[in-house]
Amino acid sequence: MDYKRYLEQIEEPPAFNVKWLWTVAGPGAIIASLTIGSGELVWTPRAAAAFGYVMVWAFLYGVWIKGVIQYLANRWHTLTGIPTSLATARVIGRWFNIFLAITILAVMPMWWNILSSLSAQVLWIWAGRPAPLLYFWIPVVIATTLLCIFAARLGKAYKAVEKISLAVLWAMFIGFWAAVLLATRPDWGAFFGNLFIPRPIPPYEDWIKTAAPDIWSLTPLMLLGTALGSLGGGIQDYVGYQAMLKEKGWAFLKFSDEMIRKVYELKKGLPKIEIPEDEKSKKKLLGWLRHASFDCGLSFFMVFVTTMPAVILTIEVLRPRHLAPSGLRLAEVQVAWLTETLGPWAGILWWLGSFFAFWGTYYGLHEVYMWTIYDMLRGTFKRLANLTPNKVRLYLWPYLIIVGSIFFLTGFSLPILAAFASAATHLFALAIWGISLLYTNLRYLPKVYRPHIIIVILAIIGICVYLPYGLIQLIQVFIPTFTI
Repeated sequence: MDYKRYLEQIEEPPAFNVKWLWTVAGPGAIIASLTIGSGELVWTPRAAAAFGYVMVWAFLYGVWIKGVIQYLANRWHTLTGIPTSLATARVIGRWFNIFLAITILAVMPMWWNILSSLSAQVLWIWAGRPAPLLYFWIPVVIATTLLCIFAARLGKAYKAVEKISLAVLWAMFIGFWAAVLLATRPDWGAFFGNLFIPRPIPPYEDWIKTAAPDIWSLTPLMLLGTALGSLGGGIQDYVGYQAMLKEKGWAFLKFSDEMIRKVYELKKGLPKIEIPEDEKSKKKLLGWLRHASFDCGLSFFMVFVTTMPAVILTIEVLRPRHLAPSGLRLAEVQVAWLTETLGPWAGILWWLGSFFAFWGTYYGLHEVYMWTIYDMLRGTFKRLANLTPNKVRLYLWPYLIIVGSIFFLTGFSLPILAAFASAATHLFALAIWGISLLYTNLRYLPKVYRPHIIIVILAIIGICVYLPYGLIQLIQVFIPTFTI
């Protein structure tokens, strides 16, 4: 492919200024908001309540390991215009994409169920449990589905998700840190003392057995794995993230559709990526890559700085009172974060904020999951190269609703579902995807455009941790007594 000709059609990247900082944020904000809702309000607080400050290092490294893997995907798509799914199908084989797609499709309805249930649970508890949870869940599902359809019909689905995500993200960031500073006196020594140095996972304290039986039924390794898996999202979010970058049109992203057609003109393999390496070309391309890098960095930075106040509030407020999100109180005990110090009136802010956090995540996954399947189908099957997003929505959304509803109506345990989903797509499959991304970046990009050695080392470390960890947790979901 004639990258030199394409490069001539790309304008110079905009100058760095305040306006640039605001406009550059896009898909990263969506992913941050999508993962922050349940990760920070439910699954991370469960682990924080059980372990205390001892495991905050795991939350730090867990978030940034995923950020590095996502960065490899974003930089590949930006610098080549070739979606990662097409690259992996051509380099490794279509079987690889099919395996990932099956795994992702199996897990998507689980997260759909988890997030729709949590959204309805907030309203149900706030209203005083006047009726079965089902009566609150049905209106949430119907209203959200209609809103998604309306936005898609207007052609504003991506823009709507982007704006809602930004609003939810900043509201949660400001609200969480305000709660920390106003309602607690954190033990900063314990926090920073455990933030950087890895420590072993401690056993549960005795109070967990009576206060949170569903936590007690999980191994400490599985509980931590669920928290790490939910933090920052999983492969079902990340494939969609790099696909959504196409909407931004940075560097060769604006030619992404054309690049797909060019690659499919070849009988097999990837074309030689002959990106111009002169100083002028490098300056232009690396300038545009800065956009993708900033968007990715901002996304995972926001996940981390919104996770930490949730962890601190849990340890300082809930843990001393032997409280933990558990059973049908997954979104209830956290109200103590505000009411214990600020008074009952703060509970109103909590319930409003938690509903929009869960619901914003639930709403956003419809669009992000569409982009994931859209990218994987176009990258795997030549006859689907001209597939449209609306075609994917037509089949994917009913699938999510039907299968997700089955999970809800049959009463599957949300913690067990989250444990399995986290292990499958947030740890194990993500590590496999990371291996493929590392290989394509190092094997096919010209030397001057390859990722820095530090990025490579961090990616290898993350893969070596998440691959066996995810596999072990998958086994423990079915065989709780399994140990290593």
